[in-house]
Amino acid sequence: MDEMKTNPPVQNSPAEPPKKVRRVGTMAFAVLLIAGGVLLLAQQFMPKANLLAVLKFAPVILIVLGIEVLVYSTKPNVKLKFDWLGILGCAFVLVVVGTASLIPLAWRWLGGADRNAEKRIEQQVVDSMYEQLSADPELKASVTSMYASVDFNHTDTENVDNTLEPGDTLILYLNFRQDAAGNEPEFAANCAAIVQAAKAAGWNFTTMNFGTEEDVGGVYDTYRAEFSQSFADGLTTEQLARRVQKDYYYDYDCYDSKEARDNAIKADLREQISNRYADEHDDVYPSVDYLNEETERQFNALYGSQATEIATPESAE
Repeated sequence: MDEMKTNPPVQNSPAEPPKKVRRVGTMAFAVLLIAGGVLLLAQQFMPKANLLAVLKFAPVILIVLGIEVLVYSTKPNVKLKFDWLGILGCAFVLVVVGTASLIPLAWRWLGGADRNAEKRIEQQVVDSMYEQLSADPELKASVTSMYASVDFNHTDTENVDNTLEPGDTLILYLNFRQDAAGNEPEFAANCAAIVQAAKAAGWNFTTMNFGTEEDVGGVYDTYRAEFSQSFADGLTTEQLARRVQKDYYYDYDCYDSKEARDNAIKADLREQISNRYADEHDDVYPSVDYLNEETERQFNALYGSQATEIATPESAE
């Protein structure tokens, strides 16, 4: 009895209430699911909707996650736990919406509606240019090939007809006959006439590429020029001729200068003369002086400045 009086019973302290578990990422996942569904549904009824423009606001998801952490961390009875499944779900929704936004671009890259429209305009350009050149039959007959290249660079989704707009690329490629331009001024004059025809046809080319036909074999010269239509407009033929570049061809190889081409021709002639001489003299090869003199003689005979038609080394044998 005395022990009971001296040792009173021990009272237990009240237990702490259990903390509530809050998963960070669940709210963000729910918001993103709703937003993603709305965007995908809107694209079905509004095909011109630009989802890529909406995706630039994707960092808002990080803001939502941060808000969740701040709100729950201020509550002492809340235990934070990241909902990794919800965060992965957010990433998956972004991938789905991003893929859906890229489908129109992929359709264009793979030759979809935009590419078909570009081809249509390219054909319209060529047809209208030939029609415009009909007023000058001689100039039209000097053209051996012509084609256009169109690239849409605009992002205007309201352009239903896929027509050319400022900023789009329109390039003209045109080749003349070899005999249609005997020198730089004549070639420049033909280029200037095409520039005026393009202006009359209503086309504003970003770049115009001109040249004379190649791959004709033998020895020949070609001319080429590249400039924008706005650059050429208003220039004289003499001024435009300064933009003309000349290439020198021999046996399908291109040389930067006439001297380089002449050296290549003479090298072939020397080999032919030396081999022919050895065949006629029981494998005895000619002297250097003989080779030099005979090479110069045959070269001048074949490619002299007074020759009306350039031959090939084989034609002289």
